[in-house]
Amino acid sequence: MLKKYYPDLYFYTKKNKILVEPTERRTKRMYVEPRPKGRHFRPDDRIAIQALYKAGHSQREISKEIGCSQSSISRELKKGKVQQLDGATYIFYYTYDASTAQRYAEYQYTAHSNGLKIGNNHNYVNAIAECISMGYSPYAAIEKVGNTYGVKVTKQTMYRYIAEGLIPHTTYKNLPVGHRKKRKKQVQSTMRSKSLNHRSIDRRSKVILTRDSFGHWEIDSIIGTSEGKNESCLVMTERQTREEIVIKVEDKTADATTRAMQQLKQTFGDDFNKIFFTITLDNGSEFANQNAFDALGVPAFYCHPGHPYERGSNENNNKLLRRHFPKGQSMKHKTQYHATQAQHFINGYPREMFNGRCSNDLFREQLEQINLSDKHRIYNFFKI
Repeated sequence: MLKKYYPDLYFYTKKNKILVEPTERRTKRMYVEPRPKGRHFRPDDRIAIQALYKAGHSQREISKEIGCSQSSISRELKKGKVQQLDGATYIFYYTYDASTAQRYAEYQYTAHSNGLKIGNNHNYVNAIAECISMGYSPYAAIEKVGNTYGVKVTKQTMYRYIAEGLIPHTTYKNLPVGHRKKRKKQVQSTMRSKSLNHRSIDRRSKVILTRDSFGHWEIDSIIGTSEGKNESCLVMTERQTREEIVIKVEDKTADATTRAMQQLKQTFGDDFNKIFFTITLDNGSEFANQNAFDALGVPAFYCHPGHPYERGSNENNNKLLRRHFPKGQSMKHKTQYHATQAQHFINGYPREMFNGRCSNDLFREQLEQINLSDKHRIYNFFKI
């Protein structure tokens, strides 16, 4: 194998031998093996560069001797550039120092990562992409897939993978909440409740605000479009577990809402009043008949006008429901089957507030503490 000799190199390791010529003045010489193509510079290479540069060789000549490109030598000289003082003239000058370049390289190497955690696990990223396409957020998709494919990343890492295009067919535009929307200026409402006889939320027990007790529900209705027949969905959210009930109603009227609630009580039977203790609703026309709610045996409390945050759990679940019933699209062809599918989606949605657990998990724990008359019927309704 070809050996290259560099005179006046006072460097010795077990791999690099010191040769002494017997006929001439004893000078230390070192030989190095030809440098493999693409290999990073090693301490031996940097010492050789220092010697050749100090001897006045050009970058092209150094690159041929070391076995690399000229641009690599140019970058290496910049990394090891140091200022030294000439002892004869007392003038500072710049030169290349191998030890300085080596320290810089070792420092840079500390910033190297261990590579992608997902590696070449295509099954995992495809499963994540499929969940996101179904309406799950990155966090919910991670919890839904779990450790099925032997890997699980954090929410922050998943967002970075999406930004870098590592999740197939998925960008920020595909996410349910891809970016913050510009908030509209809030206009303080001067309207009062249509009925002064409505039971105000101020009369509701303050204990309900803590969410420590079960069976307190919030209710609202959503429509697809303001034109046409105004088909809508009646949505109810349990405050503690965020369990959801979605009922497709004919229209957004008080009579349709009353019929839907009566049908729900008939479905639950004697267990209705074991699950429903209070209902909090807004002042919409579909909830104008307070007597109908009282007839169910559940007291209804009305929020202040223009204060939707008093039903915050209900409003947040409506965002998930809108992934199945987009705003501005008619519900004419939507049936109770679609409403039930959306209900199961929301109740099985992994939530960060519950450390990845879903509402069904918490709701089931609460039902197990209740002496239900028809346990099978209730469990089948909520699909738990």
